[in-house]
Amino acid sequence: MYLMQHEQQREHGASFIECYMKEYRASKQEAYAEARRQIANAWKDINNDYLHATQIPTFVLELALNLSRLVDILQEDDFTDSQNFLKDTITLLFVDSVNSTPCG
Repeated sequence: MYLMQHEQQREHGASFIECYMKEYRASKQEAYAEARRQIANAWKDINNDYLHATQIPTFVLELALNLSRLVDILQEDDFTDSQNFLKDTITLLFVDSVNSTPCG
């Protein structure tokens, strides 16, 4: 949600939210709900295709899946506000996980 709000404040081409609101005469809340619905459906498709793939080796699919995960995380932060979400995520993954792992 933060990314979508932040996107509206930047000077750039029309965003999904703006286009959806104009095309369907929808409110901002309806456009955000549709964006979240489409993102959720895309993740369902990605996960389903990964779990049922037979023609492509798993290690290739894992690379694509992990890249999708990374993009999802980075887009939440949008590279511009790293003092918030991204910083906390990196700390959780790499600092806190090492500090809480028992040795021995």
